[in-house]
Amino acid sequence: MDKTVDELIRQQYLVPRRSVAKLRQLSKQQKVSATEIVRRAIDAYDPLSGDRVAQEAAALDLLAEVHGELRKAMRRIDTDMAALQQRQQALGDGRVRDRARRETESWLRQHPRALAGFADLFAVEPGGTVSGNGASASARGNGTRSGAARGTAGGARVRALRR
Repeated sequence: MDKTVDELIRQQYLVPRRSVAKLRQLSKQQKVSATEIVRRAIDAYDPLSGDRVAQEAAALDLLAEVHGELRKAMRRIDTDMAALQQRQQALGDGRVRDRARRETESWLRQHPRALAGFADLFAVEPGGTVSGNGASASARGNGTRSGAARGTAGGARVRALRR
């Protein structure tokens, strides 16, 4: 491409699907962009030649297909944006968090041994410090949490999940 970026202007045209398919095929064969193929076609167009009508029809078909593909891409983008906005709203209003909490609580009820492991991992030591290493329960040897840990709000949640 021998044009500088400042000389280029973005345009959109409607072209038939078959022209877009042909444009893609030519682009692959010649190993240049589809845009370059369109530029070459425009440069090669000669309205004074004897084959003027056929050239015009081919150019219009190609442009119509290119435009159609662009419209499809824009519709896909609009659909994806709407889906992203719905997900963002669900995150914002807490629905996703609530569902995750329910699913986690259900899984923990079904796997009480894993719950006990989590409880030991986040055991609260006397004095209100979190051990975080899981060593306190194993050091006690009985796999239970201290009395201080049982009295916390976290301990109440764990006990509720064990039920």
